Amino acid sequence: MSRLGSLQSQASTHCSASCRLQATRTSHSPSCLCRLWQRQRSARRNAFKVGNLYGYQACRRGKACCAAKRQDPADTTHKHASSNYEDSKMTTARNSDAQSSWKWENSQDAVKAYTALLGFLALGQIPALRHVRFVDLPYFIGLASMTIYIGAHRGLCTKVRQQISIKEGALAPFAASAALFAGYLVVKFFPNLNLQAFLNLYFWLIGSIAIFGALQSPLRQSAGPLGQTSLHFTVPEGLLLDDSGASITDAQLAPSDLATVLVAITAATIDLRAGHQNFTLNNMIACLVATDILQLLGLKSFRTGAVMLAGLLLYDVFWVFGSPSVIGDNVMLTVATSDIVSGPTRLLFPRIAGGTGEASNFPFSLLGLGDIAVPGLLACLALRYDASRAINMGARADAAAEALKGAFSNMDPASSGRQMADAAAEAAGTAVDKVADAESDQRERSEGTSTSSSPHAVVEVSDAVLQQRTYFVPTMAAYVIGLGIAFGANAITKLGQPALLYLVPATFAAITLTAASRGEIGRLWKYTDNTAISPIKKAKLRTED
Repeated sequence: MSRLGSLQSQASTHCSASCRLQATRTSHSPSCLCRLWQRQRSARRNAFKVGNLYGYQACRRGKACCAAKRQDPADTTHKHASSNYEDSKMTTARNSDAQSSWKWENSQDAVKAYTALLGFLALGQIPALRHVRFVDLPYFIGLASMTIYIGAHRGLCTKVRQQISIKEGALAPFAASAALFAGYLVVKFFPNLNLQAFLNLYFWLIGSIAIFGALQSPLRQSAGPLGQTSLHFTVPEGLLLDDSGASITDAQLAPSDLATVLVAITAATIDLRAGHQNFTLNNMIACLVATDILQLLGLKSFRTGAVMLAGLLLYDVFWVFGSPSVIGDNVMLTVATSDIVSGPTRLLFPRIAGGTGEASNFPFSLLGLGDIAVPGLLACLALRYDASRAINMGARADAAAEALKGAFSNMDPASSGRQMADAAAEAAGTAVDKVADAESDQRERSEGTSTSSSPHAVVEVSDAVLQQRTYFVPTMAAYVIGLGIAFGANAITKLGQPALLYLVPATFAAITLTAASRGEIGRLWKYTDNTAISPIKKAKLRTED
């Protein structure tokens, strides 16, 4: 027996008792009701066990079977049910809005991720661990991995994101080189230049914003009634905008938000007063700033990622390995260990005294934020690709439930059991098809293969992606391996290492191998992220309106 046949047989067994009970109450044929139960319960509860495709085919096959077995061609019950389904579109749309309101920040997964991040930060405060050799490796890996994880998932539901095009990706290494060399000239020729007063204000501001943005939703989830939006106040027109660019005049806050503001300002102020030398506070703010970057900035396609990351790999290698022979100094290391710019631009961990090698007199081991954000952009794109292909069985089930409710409410009480089952199955099948077709259309549009001329409505991300992270998980595993190799090379050679030399090939290899094993290399290469618009484009649209 085929797997689809097994699925249908299993569903029939599960629902037989329920069908007999329902038939007793309604005097309808148990076999007719059984077909309906089979279609719904099988597709909803067992599709993930035997494959989403089989669940979807079960719905389609059941619908066709019912249509073929209709005895009365002039059956009006089916027409009433289909008409009622069209009339209930607004109800289904409201239900879809409830589904689309899912945000990762409000989930338990977010609470666990932030807890893990705080846990790694707390480990750095244990004095005994600071004297353990190579303990900085798991510390940095933990912080970097959780930073990418949080930033990628926060960006899933972001409506406004600055998308990096291929042209911008190609120019990124040159812009980064110009900025780095300018910083080197300042360090080399203006060692007494004091920019810290201005930078302190800047770092305090972005640190406060980053901490508030990260802690707001988790604290709301944990605060119970105090996390509910019960505080309302009016703000001037145009001061606050929502994701669509519309002005917000009625702002809402939860009591827990006031505590979040206090925590954010207090932490940023303590970090400022410590001169950014409290490495735990510095690392916390640096990680949260990086999550904001990953949430608000994104690669438009894997083609863009290949161009930009390859260029930044060459940039990293040149300024670490090539600059000593060309310029006479390790430009990257000189700028990274300079005290002229002190702030949350790098992760720090106390160095064991007596070490040797480059920058051995610098009191901290360090990991630059670029070594987190650059591979993180690729991991974020991998997660958004997973989300674009995720099959939301919950949305299918909810759409079918709404259609069934509408179909049964408008049926003629004199209809036979077969007529009722066939009409309900048709309404439910149509509803499921609409969800499936919308997802399919979005996938085809992202690959440039859609032939649809209808307006494109983006299918909102749901929590289904948390069980279907096919590309994101291997990318994160490859990042951990690549970072471990970079630290290993540093320990062996006693020289600073361009981490992107190891991270870029590792992460791209993971994505390529995953795509090859699934036969999706062509599809992956054609993919274009169309789930968000840039702030500039949003501003133009708002001006035109």
